[in-house]
Amino acid sequence: MQFHAKTIKEQAEKDFEKTWLETAKLLTKSGRVIHWEKSQGGKHPLHELNNVFRKIFLSYGFNETELTSIIPEQEIYKQYGPEAPLILDRVFYLAGLSRKELGISEEKKAEIKKIIFDFDNFENLKKIFRDYKAGKIEGDNFIEQMVKRLKIKESEATQIMQNVFPELRNLEKIPTNLTLRSHMTASWFPLLSAIQRTAKLPIKLFSIGKRYRKEQKQDANHLFESTSASIVVMAENITLEDGEDLTKKIINDLGFKKFKIIPKKTTSKYYAPGMDLEVFVDFQGKDIEIANLGFYSPVSLAKYKIWYPVLNLGFGVERIAMILENEEDIRRLIYPVR
Repeated sequence: MQFHAKTIKEQAEKDFEKTWLETAKLLTKSGRVIHWEKSQGGKHPLHELNNVFRKIFLSYGFNETELTSIIPEQEIYKQYGPEAPLILDRVFYLAGLSRKELGISEEKKAEIKKIIFDFDNFENLKKIFRDYKAGKIEGDNFIEQMVKRLKIKESEATQIMQNVFPELRNLEKIPTNLTLRSHMTASWFPLLSAIQRTAKLPIKLFSIGKRYRKEQKQDANHLFESTSASIVVMAENITLEDGEDLTKKIINDLGFKKFKIIPKKTTSKYYAPGMDLEVFVDFQGKDIEIANLGFYSPVSLAKYKIWYPVLNLGFGVERIAMILENEEDIRRLIYPVR
């Protein structure tokens, strides 16, 4: 069955609840139409490469871990020092919606009675509003709580919120000091600080996860979201040359035979001076950066009371996938129409 999307949209704009209820009739509950047979589905190149990285990292004795992607801004100041404001200019800050004090005036009571003519449970409704403001009821459970505690229909609860309390549609955004992770490093420092007392050296960890950066625009080479395959090594004795050797082995395992590892011209402040290296491979005649390698600065480590050197190596998974798939536009690679 094919939906008439334009008509449904227009009807919903006039009366959402009625349209929501009536369009359920367009869907079928009973009968068997599709018979599920096992077959090979299509694989996404990004996730396939993530699996390759996992196997490679595990083969070198690294333990997989999960890292938080929500970072308080003060962590960025601890890691980057005077460079922090420039880094924070590229991050996404998180915000929440204000929970307004919802009063029930005589006018609103009359509006509710137009929906449920014999409704008289206003005290309980006030209690629901107080619980919502206090955070005892989450937004996605609000309608459910109205239905349960007021003994009304779901459609009635929705109409009350939509027609009687339209102020809920204009809630103020309240900014927080929480950010979405723009660098995997932001998550590594707190974790290493927490486990160094109990973990046996050397500590070898990896995590594959998303980074979020407020790019000027999304285009063939930039997205707001990207994936990093990141590893850290904390050891009492380790050299940058050890890190270069590991990098070469991993790059060879990925299938690249020609690459360059060169010092970065300007060092990020969470890395030690002269200890920040970039890795490039040739793609269609251009040097493309695919990885970054370096020692965390003892200054940044000291702010987390970390006692030992930490080597960090991170790969840009999308960029490597683009090269392996010979794809020039990252959007076609990550969000393909199949």
